[in-house]
Amino acid sequence: MSHNHTHGSPYTRLMERLNRFPQGAPESKLLYDILKILMTEKEAGLMAQLPIKPFGVHKAAQVWQMPEHEAQKMLDGLASKALIVDIEQNGQQIYAVPPPMAGFFEFSLMRVRHDIDQKTLSELFYQYITVEEDFMRDLVCGGDIQMGRIFPQEPQIPDEYMLQVLDYERATNVIDTASHIGISMCYCRHKAMHEGHACNAPMDICMTFNTTAATLIKYGHARQVDAAECRDLLAQAYDYNLVQFGENVRRRVNFICNCCSCCCEAMLAIKRFGVAQTICSNFISRINAEKCVGCGKCMKICPVNAIEMIEENGRKKARVVPERCIGCGVCVKNCPTHALMLEPRPNRMITPLDTTHKVVAMATERGKLQELIFDNKVLFSHRLLAGVLGAILKLPGLQRSFAQAQLKSRYLEKMISKAAGE
Repeated sequence: MSHNHTHGSPYTRLMERLNRFPQGAPESKLLYDILKILMTEKEAGLMAQLPIKPFGVHKAAQVWQMPEHEAQKMLDGLASKALIVDIEQNGQQIYAVPPPMAGFFEFSLMRVRHDIDQKTLSELFYQYITVEEDFMRDLVCGGDIQMGRIFPQEPQIPDEYMLQVLDYERATNVIDTASHIGISMCYCRHKAMHEGHACNAPMDICMTFNTTAATLIKYGHARQVDAAECRDLLAQAYDYNLVQFGENVRRRVNFICNCCSCCCEAMLAIKRFGVAQTICSNFISRINAEKCVGCGKCMKICPVNAIEMIEENGRKKARVVPERCIGCGVCVKNCPTHALMLEPRPNRMITPLDTTHKVVAMATERGKLQELIFDNKVLFSHRLLAGVLGAILKLPGLQRSFAQAQLKSRYLEKMISKAAGE
């Protein structure tokens, strides 16, 4: 879509900066209008200059060419609007610009606000994300490593397989080990409410954890809860047949959304683009044909249309379409004859260790690794560069080769060769 009239504006520069993320945001007049609602022209100009990597107030002051006390004030103002996040790290305040999704797009609708027009914003989000499709297609179809993954509903996993469920696959473990837990309004259903078609699923049930929860709680975008209350909300999500879609990392998960099939952008994207196999859990539904009575309840309740009805010996039977199944367990919970069960997939999905590992893997697949490493044409500090190189060395061999080809770095080549024992 043409947006020549915006050429050179702070909002256009911010759009260009956002597309240096592994998870970009295709330029569009709609995105331009979204940014105009979320921030002032001055704020857009400031954000457009910020590095991709986390930074401190000293770095921001350098980039913005202003005294540190002024930079501190601007950073705190952006954080209070949930446009950036602030993180306490080793006694120091570190800031980062979150990606649009899961990031400041969602943060803008995770509570009722009167400083922005949330109804107009919701319509713009709908047009940009659902109607235009480029944003969501780029987000979920760019590679095998995705921003999020499905957590199976733990009560639906048979006892015989419980020992095969790793800690990072359990939503309850994320809850019990989080340093902070925040509960906010569901972005997707809040947006649908403004459009006049929200479902009856609970609204205040969006879960954030750890550093993301800490900053959202600090500025009033989330309500702090303890692990017991969060577990109760998880049980409520199960009761409403909501799907748990969380950050695709093994350590320090920052969010778990409780998704419905009608409003949730993740569920709609899975159905629209057929990306179940890059987002699914490590479980899959299986039907016991002898117990199936062909009632069709599982087909109706499956959030991603992964179950169909077939004729077998003159009787209707349910059939799971393996390439569509996300392994959430919603169908298992609702089968009246217990004909469905979750079982482990033959091959486990690769889940990145942490956010750094995930971002590097996504950047590698999407051809954006150089942007990540040489942000603003300035190398990472030795500590941060070591973290990124460490993440590269954890990638599978083919992805490491892609990373090396993108960087054309002799240092990286020696690191990879040494790790491989050559």
